[in-house]
Amino acid sequence: MNGAVNGAWSAFDRWVARGPFTATDLGRYRVLFALLLLLTPSRYAWAGQFPDSFVNGPPGPFMLLRAVPPREVLLGLDVLVLLAAGFLLLGLFTRTASVVAGLTMLTGNGISYSFGKIDHSIFLVLVPLVLVFARWGDAVSVDSLRRRYRQGGPAAGPAAAPPQWPLRLLALLVGLGFLTAAAPKLLSGWLSPATQAVQGVMHTQYHVNGRTEFLAGTLLDVRSALFWESVDVATVLLEGLLVLAVLNWRAWRIGIAVASLFHFGVLLMMNIGFAANVFTYAAFVAWGSLRLPAVRVLPRRWLARYGWTVAVAVGLFAAFRPEEWVVPRQGQLIVVLGALVSTWYLLRQVRVLLRRGRPGARSPQPAHDEAAAAR
Repeated sequence: MNGAVNGAWSAFDRWVARGPFTATDLGRYRVLFALLLLLTPSRYAWAGQFPDSFVNGPPGPFMLLRAVPPREVLLGLDVLVLLAAGFLLLGLFTRTASVVAGLTMLTGNGISYSFGKIDHSIFLVLVPLVLVFARWGDAVSVDSLRRRYRQGGPAAGPAAAPPQWPLRLLALLVGLGFLTAAAPKLLSGWLSPATQAVQGVMHTQYHVNGRTEFLAGTLLDVRSALFWESVDVATVLLEGLLVLAVLNWRAWRIGIAVASLFHFGVLLMMNIGFAANVFTYAAFVAWGSLRLPAVRVLPRRWLARYGWTVAVAVGLFAAFRPEEWVVPRQGQLIVVLGALVSTWYLLRQVRVLLRRGRPGARSPQPAHDEAAAAR
């Protein structure tokens, strides 16, 4: 009995530790994540315009919140997130910056949710708090430069492979997040053939919230109950079964690619962009396989010694930049780019399967992700 239990735990440990991700994958994603934070408009200062009577904290510690925090506190949360993002961008004091960014966003989101509007940005909060354990500051970072100079010089080989279990944990948390969205749908009669839930939501978004762009007007005229019931079923299946894809990295990447296309469809139908979800999926992209030109903006030794000044300057500029200096339709752009990348990836998987299915065909050399997924 003990042998069977030990064997099961050993198999679980091997599964958790298995993964294709490199330090470069995570380092490049960290840079993109920091850029997203820096380019996103103010998150929390808007809450200061509401009276205290609007406060109704969600379950948890924010149930104790009885009044709107002072505007200075809300502005301070915004500034702190962006300062942490500046350090994440450079990969300087990455561990501290990751924890500060994650906890500050968690606090700000808790305050925001106390006004009744709960959005889908929780995945972005999880990213720095989980990937800090994957050492996403080991590459493409000032931290790695400082480490090399402490060891006697800039010459060094590639960074060691990062722990893979944080990526597995992040994937599991995303899958469970989807599952918590599927469960209420099942319990509330979402799949009842007498009603078409997605069609009802789309009518609400169109007529009540004024979301009339893209294909909303065209789909509003679709009266086929079979079509809308199929969309209802597909939604619940995707949200309920995605967590099972965590068992295999290739299956997981296919699953989140399908989820990205699902979000693209929601954008076209209801003008709702789940940008935070799509950007979280980007943590599982093999960014290290991209061949990028070497760009050296500042001397390495200067960055290693004075990079903190650049990080602070970038964070403060992002915090106090003019309001009109924002990327237009940033969330929608992220969803569209995610759909394009996902389409490319899925077509690539289909191509691999077709080649393997040909009699006598020689299997192509496994790519970065496929080789690791087959282990």
